[in-house]
Amino acid sequence: MSGYQERPVELPWPYSPRDLDPEPVKSCGRCAALAEERSKHRDQAEYGLAVIAGMKIAEHVRGGSHNDTPETPD
Repeated sequence: MSGYQERPVELPWPYSPRDLDPEPVKSCGRCAALAEERSKHRDQAEYGLAVIAGMKIAEHVRGGSHNDTPETPD
């Protein structure tokens, strides 16, 4: 016996691609600005900042003006 488990443990991926790379709403200026910021950071290999911009898009879509609730200030 080698001391290792017989089979590796496979943990579920906690995020869906939609969570990691949310789609901006097409007619929204705020979503467009955040998508442009995300793209710029990806082009410059600043992936952490790109993820943050994606999180801002998701938060804006969920809690912003796209679901008939007041938008929270930045």
